[in-house]
Amino acid sequence: MKSRVTGGVRRRLPCLLCLVVLAGCGGGSDSEPVTVPKGFTVRTVEKPSFSLALPAAWRSFGDRSHTSARKVAGNNERLRTELETLAGSDSPIKLVAVDPAAGRRFYTNMNVLQTQVPSKLSFDDMVRTETTQISRASGVKDIRQQVTGVPAGRTLRLTYRPRANAVVQQYFVRHGDLLYVLTYTTRAADAARYAKTFDQSAHTFQVG
Repeated sequence: MKSRVTGGVRRRLPCLLCLVVLAGCGGGSDSEPVTVPKGFTVRTVEKPSFSLALPAAWRSFGDRSHTSARKVAGNNERLRTELETLAGSDSPIKLVAVDPAAGRRFYTNMNVLQTQVPSKLSFDDMVRTETTQISRASGVKDIRQQVTGVPAGRTLRLTYRPRANAVVQQYFVRHGDLLYVLTYTTRAADAARYAKTFDQSAHTFQVG
């Protein structure tokens, strides 16, 4: 996966929307105080250094807790294999987490991707580029866009449906020459229930 943002989303979509989403089927200031929502715990990644809060019951992989892929995936061998692939040192995916709710073939999940962007690329240019590329992806519909902010920096939030039974809530956080993409995915039937959880989590994202 290249670091050029102009082609980034098109190359990232298979990784963000297939590796983890389908697994269940088979600059701002870094010093701003962050309030951890009730029932959440902070997950910290050391390299690169960032943190965010997730529901306490969620299992995470890639953070300081050093949880094994097998523990996160349980009996799902496909998910375990994909997590181990994502753990490679050259992988742009730095954190993966899943809601291990029992009795579901589709795991609600999230991941954090880090990539480098050209310093000359403005935030507004990034917004246009990312939104356009996702809108052109096959099967994507119902795109909603909002510019917001999280502790790590100015942020583009996109919500869309990559296919009929899934909803993605995605945050593009520009921090210096780095772009962090926080991708939260759930079933379309659960989208309303998880929307606040996803937003609360994203708004605890800090770099450093």
